Amino acid sequence: MRPHFSLALAALLLLISLSTATTAQSNQTLLQPGTPLQRTISPGESHSFTIDLSDEQYLQFVVNQQGIDLIVRVFSPAGKSLGDFDTPNGADGPENVAIVAVSGGSYRIVVSTLDSNSVSEPGKYEIKTIEIRQATDQELKVGKNDETRKAKGLALLNDIVDSIPEIRLPQTRLRMKLQSATLLLTIDEKKAAKLLAEGLTECRDYLASLKRGDDSYDQAYQWVQRLRFEAVQALAFNDPEEALNLFRATRKPIGPDVVREDQESERQFEMSLAAQIATRNPKRAYELAEESLKSGNFSNLFQMLTPLRRQSDQELAKSLVRDMLSKIMEEKLLKNPAAAELAFNLIRNSQPSSKEPVTSKNQDTSPLLSQQDYRALAQKVLSDALSVTKPPAGFNQETSTAQMLLMNLKMSMANELESIVPGSMASIQKKLSEMGGGFQTAETWHRYDEAIDNSSADAAKATISEAPPELRGQLVQKLVDRNLRAGNFSQAKTVLLENITNPRERRQALNNLEQQAAYTDVSQGRIEEALKHVSRLATDEDRASFIGEMAPRIGPGQKRAVALALLETARSILGTSIRADNQSQMFALLQLAGAFSRYDAKRGFEILEPLVDQFNDLCEAARTLNGFGSTFFVDGELSMQNENSVATIASSLANVLGILSLVDFDRAKTVADRIHLPEARLPVHLNIAQQAISPNGIYSPSAANLNSMNR
Repeated sequence: MRPHFSLALAALLLLISLSTATTAQSNQTLLQPGTPLQRTISPGESHSFTIDLSDEQYLQFVVNQQGIDLIVRVFSPAGKSLGDFDTPNGADGPENVAIVAVSGGSYRIVVSTLDSNSVSEPGKYEIKTIEIRQATDQELKVGKNDETRKAKGLALLNDIVDSIPEIRLPQTRLRMKLQSATLLLTIDEKKAAKLLAEGLTECRDYLASLKRGDDSYDQAYQWVQRLRFEAVQALAFNDPEEALNLFRATRKPIGPDVVREDQESERQFEMSLAAQIATRNPKRAYELAEESLKSGNFSNLFQMLTPLRRQSDQELAKSLVRDMLSKIMEEKLLKNPAAAELAFNLIRNSQPSSKEPVTSKNQDTSPLLSQQDYRALAQKVLSDALSVTKPPAGFNQETSTAQMLLMNLKMSMANELESIVPGSMASIQKKLSEMGGGFQTAETWHRYDEAIDNSSADAAKATISEAPPELRGQLVQKLVDRNLRAGNFSQAKTVLLENITNPRERRQALNNLEQQAAYTDVSQGRIEEALKHVSRLATDEDRASFIGEMAPRIGPGQKRAVALALLETARSILGTSIRADNQSQMFALLQLAGAFSRYDAKRGFEILEPLVDQFNDLCEAARTLNGFGSTFFVDGELSMQNENSVATIASSLANVLGILSLVDFDRAKTVADRIHLPEARLPVHLNIAQQAISPNGIYSPSAANLNSMNR
């Protein structure tokens, strides 16, 4: 009987495994070309789609967000990540994605909420394919030459490190050294960490060489701090504990010249590192949080709770909450805004009506505070906030903190607070009225703001006419914004014309409206309409500035032929000269060269190369003009740190040649070699090396990671 039992058990297990596989596959939806799919997604939820692609096919699809911020991830048939896609367009607008299928098979697309901790309501989206076709030779070349390009990038990086001593200005030299070290983190972590430590030590020594009374000291100090933060954050991606050690080792000793804001920024940055450490070493992160709490620093402590509550040892989070509560109850909240903010965050995330979204099976979803502690803390916050007295004229920190707490209590927990402290809402309203018109105005604005949101166009106009004069301008702008989001430019224009009578103000308002309409169209993926608005802007410089900003968004979401036509339209708006007439036009042409690289690298180089020659001419002209109005050169070397116009162009050149190098490394390197000044040439080489070793541009080898316009 035993063999028969074994066979039966094996058959049962086979049926279970087949059933499990069928269930797993049923959770994935097949994405059909040309068939859009509408979905509703909740916080913490992920939706999975699959699409079958053949060898050397190019896929472009779009996820249109409708009221929720999403991130899109793509995986190859072997499960390899091909990229994370998220543009900073918030909860509305498209996430455009493009990939090259180097090998055929079933590709997986995962759509998730971007930050489930800050999202409370479900949202909708539509996913649809835009184009499936054979990849062009250029697209295949980018997709298949990873290793060759990486080897060239590594060789170039070694040359860069050897050449860094040629740069005399310490600021340029140190930035190059630290950026090279950051790039090495993906290749040789020990060597990179050593180089980072050396660079940051040199930064500290450089600062020590300056006299505290020098006019340039404050600027140099801020620059060193910024560079230090950037370098440490780069190391933190691989080793947050080592990053924390390095951050502390390079800290300037506390002295009379260290201002309170600097100390606060140091503490906040430490807590951000501790949050990263929490994912690897919860106990160590807990120790850092407790250390911060004991020192009286409440800033950024709340962010520690989420990673700790996701770990297996969730008692650490509970212990930290208890200590937070104990410390807060001893504080005078109006004198400590960070403690006040932490207190309210604990209250808000412990409300009976709140439900924390589940983002992990190991996540603790119990309330942060017990009901007894929740009520006690709410009473404490209310009592401290109501204790404020009306201040003299001018800004007062205690008054500001009290107003923040009172308004938050009123807006987010009115019913619950009334059950804890009867009559609390009346007390809050009375105190806000005593404190003056600022928050009365805020309440009035909130009332009219809601009326505009929830009424027809005619009713909205009537609401504006009834509003206090000091609010009408803002309400008009809100109604204009609403019409633009809906794609109703003519109605937005009518609203402006009906409310502005001065001819000069009208002209300026209409020009601003064209710009605003263009921004809105770009964010919604309506590139052709956006370019029409740009062409009607008042000046050449306005048109160039806008095209420079929107260039990276021209193309994604469109078929290749349409994308190229749109890019050529944008180029024609700038005129016919191959050289730039001003700085805005230079930036726009460089951005267009980078945007063309996704579809036609030859055209991108054609636009770029004359600009390199013009840049060399500008460097010589700047050397002649140095000191007459602007400082371009310091000790005979182009300053790359003081944000002069020539240095800004050099930075744009570096970015664009890095992008073009993904398509043709050798040609990009040859063009970069034509830059005369080594202090400008080496950063370009570094960008080319970075794209080869660790691509992050608008056209990465396996997934076209599309940049977006940051308004």
